[in-house]
Amino acid sequence: MESETANQMERPVGLWVLTVVLLASPALHAIALLLGAYWLNFGSHHPWDSFVYFIIAPVVGSLMLRRHERARFSVYVFLSCEILRAIRIHSVVLGLLAAGSILYLQLPAARRFHPSVDPRKVMARMRLRAPMP
Repeated sequence: MESETANQMERPVGLWVLTVVLLASPALHAIALLLGAYWLNFGSHHPWDSFVYFIIAPVVGSLMLRRHERARFSVYVFLSCEILRAIRIHSVVLGLLAAGSILYLQLPAARRFHPSVDPRKVMARMRLRAPMP
């Protein structure tokens, strides 16, 4: 009964926005590249930035969309890297958006929808695996 209630929980609007932006990042980056525009870090010609926005961001977005148990951790890592990227390119707006998103993930509604990883479950899974030779 409890898992049914958790699966039927309504996704907070802020999480929808973050998920959609992550999933749309390949299109946003491609449009910025095609137009020769540079917005936040979209449109950067650095290969690593293209890898991040074409591959990594949609993977993190899909984890959030599916409510994967590691989605919250993945978003924290991604947004922390965005803060570092903002420092590198001197983008106050990108840094504030990423930091604000991390703070938003601390709100009770976001924490209920994407709970933290339960260390007991992780340890139980690790014990179920066969020992490495």
